[in-house]
Amino acid sequence: MAKQKDSENLEQMNLILADVKAGKFAPIYILMGEEPYYSDILLEAIMEHALQPHERDFNQTVTYAQDTSTADIVQNCRRYPMFADRQLIVVKEAQHLTKLDILEPYFENPSLETILVLAFTNKSMDKRTGAYKKAKSKGVVFESVAISDWNVAKWITTYIGGKGYSITPDAASLMAEHTGNGLRKIVLETDKLFKGVPQDKKEITVKDIEDNIGISREFSAFELSRSLVFRDYGNAYKIAGFFGANPKKYPLQLTLGAMFFFFSRLLKCHAYYAKDGGMMENAIRKAGVFSTGQIKEYAAAMRAFPIKKTMSVIALIKECDYKNKSGNAGGASDGDMLIELISRIIH
Repeated sequence: MAKQKDSENLEQMNLILADVKAGKFAPIYILMGEEPYYSDILLEAIMEHALQPHERDFNQTVTYAQDTSTADIVQNCRRYPMFADRQLIVVKEAQHLTKLDILEPYFENPSLETILVLAFTNKSMDKRTGAYKKAKSKGVVFESVAISDWNVAKWITTYIGGKGYSITPDAASLMAEHTGNGLRKIVLETDKLFKGVPQDKKEITVKDIEDNIGISREFSAFELSRSLVFRDYGNAYKIAGFFGANPKKYPLQLTLGAMFFFFSRLLKCHAYYAKDGGMMENAIRKAGVFSTGQIKEYAAAMRAFPIKKTMSVIALIKECDYKNKSGNAGGASDGDMLIELISRIIH
């Protein structure tokens, strides 16, 4: 089965969320996968809407897998609710449960007065088991995938947009390098950011990121791309060398993701310009770049990297990514691979 895309993941979550908010509950929810953020949202919604506040004392049980057993879970699920139409049982850290086969008979015939939620963290239930198959046929299984490194900056832009702000592409890229692809951390850092910027400020810039999150633009993948655009090759090699010396703080995958974001948007600018002609600035705006400083930078990038050169750079980034993930880099370190990539882009 093909791995579910993040966009499909979000769409599925929203469908489940709509049912929950409308009071349409399944008897079983399996929340699992590599990215716990979406599961957190669903679990919070279920706990908010399943019971009225006055019903929770007697009818809501929240426990951790380490503190219970599958036999106890089944026994609790078979109880009748007290002074309510249903009861809610939540088991967190469900990846630590053992003897899941004990759950299979219950999943075959679940109680209609019970909502059972098994919330896995960074893990998934074994899909080969009878328990999983029964749970899927009788309830709701939601598996959240990790967002790809390429899409982190885009996700940040969308999330911040949903909060009534906008963010410049370089600021989104800078933040993506700092947070990685963990959505929990991204949300935590953006919430910190919102508290630090003035209330009347609606566009987040690199300076806001530097001032409120404590990230330096001097060593960022966006600044690396910018150095290539303005032919500051000495600075490009300096940044690449710094990244290579600090691989844990600046992992190659995130650097490649930020560079891909920049050059793929540049390719989009070229596509609009080739299609519509006219002023270059209009094409850049259609590609989603609106701040004056960014328009000037992308215009300079379009002149420095014509469309064929831009496509070539994207191909080089993808090749480097493939070598890194497949282990076909020989004995080259991540830093060596990045410096080689910079050299191939320049020449």
